[in-house]
Amino acid sequence: MSDSNRIENIRDFTLERNLDSIAMKFNEESYTYGDLELLSRHASTWLTALGLKGEPVAFMLPNGFEILITYLACFKSGAVAMPLNRRYAPPELEKVLIDSGAKCLIIELEKLHLLNEIDLSKTSVEKVYVNGVVPREGYSNFYTLLGPASPYEETERSASDPAVILYTSGSTGNPKGVLHSYSSVVGIINSTSLALDNVSSEDRILVIDPQVHISGFLETFTGLYYGATVIVQDGFKLESFVPALVNEGPTLLITHINVYVKLLDSGTTNKSTFAALKGLYTGGDSLPSAFQEKFLEHSGLIIQLGYGMTEAIWLTVAREIDTQGLGKIGRVLPGVEIRIVDKEGNNLPDGEVGEIWVKGDMVTPGYWENEKATEQALEDGWFKTGDCAYKDSGDTIYYSGRIKDIIIRNTSNITPGEVEQALYKNPDVKEAAVIGVEDKEEGHVPVAFVVKKDGASITEEELKKFTATQIALYKVPARIYFIDGLPLTSSGKIDHKKLYDLLPED
Repeated sequence: MSDSNRIENIRDFTLERNLDSIAMKFNEESYTYGDLELLSRHASTWLTALGLKGEPVAFMLPNGFEILITYLACFKSGAVAMPLNRRYAPPELEKVLIDSGAKCLIIELEKLHLLNEIDLSKTSVEKVYVNGVVPREGYSNFYTLLGPASPYEETERSASDPAVILYTSGSTGNPKGVLHSYSSVVGIINSTSLALDNVSSEDRILVIDPQVHISGFLETFTGLYYGATVIVQDGFKLESFVPALVNEGPTLLITHINVYVKLLDSGTTNKSTFAALKGLYTGGDSLPSAFQEKFLEHSGLIIQLGYGMTEAIWLTVAREIDTQGLGKIGRVLPGVEIRIVDKEGNNLPDGEVGEIWVKGDMVTPGYWENEKATEQALEDGWFKTGDCAYKDSGDTIYYSGRIKDIIIRNTSNITPGEVEQALYKNPDVKEAAVIGVEDKEEGHVPVAFVVKKDGASITEEELKKFTATQIALYKVPARIYFIDGLPLTSSGKIDHKKLYDLLPED
């Protein structure tokens, strides 16, 4: 194990900083590295007393101080941090609690009503903490954790021990707990820092993405790990976000593309708003060049695109605008190995589309208590992403779509990404998404959903004709539906599954 992945680097990183330096700002409060160290030690003694070493501690909390202390207390005690999506419906929450076997649940007061609609007796939960006045017998106040239960003692762990479980929806709709060890958490942090051009104690990172998700997690902990100040807000609110850009002097911003769209459309920002920033970043598999160029002109900064997933992140970064609209996700980061393979796992030559396999310190060791899913996803240390891409002779990677989303039209393969990229080249298109739909004559056909730019009057036939000038005729959408906005997932990505609900009934 390399020195950079020593377990102490994630357990005790606060001790390596000036304890009087500001670690996090949230609302009107500031917390030093010393505050985080002391209070997380206190909270960890409670988790130790409850016998939770190696056990998941589930928590559904908003961005802020409480969730950060919870993560750190888990790392110090050897408990496994298990953040929960705050948008879960009761059945989803129940499924995850049952699947994980979590014995301890920390939940925000505003979400406590969810427990009225699930049967906790079906889960393994024995202890519930609430971050507020506890309205029912048997639950405890979270803030009691901030006083020590006993003297703090270091808990023995190894780099391969589980540190974090991040639940995602499986392809069948059943939840899967993506596991990260202490080693792979440090791998994520190191890779993210490289993507962000080496984070340092001089940086100030503005975090609005949910800290219960991989995005908010890596933004927060990459900053803290390298001694930066993390400026946290609980989600995007234009009226507080823009003042933070101006007054807090953030040097780095990593967030979803829809936030940049809202900033551009708001009419409340100009180049001076972004003056302190040295880097803007987003995650995903594509970034329309027309929007990129418009935002560059507006802010003076290129939005750099990073590629990865909960199981392995960050893997590549594109630092230049994709002027040709080819789906460029950039070059592989140091420490990351990527292969483009065929169905048999054989390497493909440059220019041929295949599945992305990845290996590196940031890759998950598997799925929590799910040996079958782990065996399907990993082969000799290589994680099979399920994403299609090709590589050019200069080792730049171009994303083509998900394997499961490939549309087979009259035996010819079409990836939704290549059709979307063609649609984005039309100046009247603001947003576009493509899905495959069954067709009696052709097997499956591509169907597009398009959001027009304000004032655009392009018709379906006109857009089809334009698209035929960009890609082969068989790839042109059979139908194009114009809608007001594309549905998004909780992480801000286009929700292709929900597009099927928008199809008109036959």
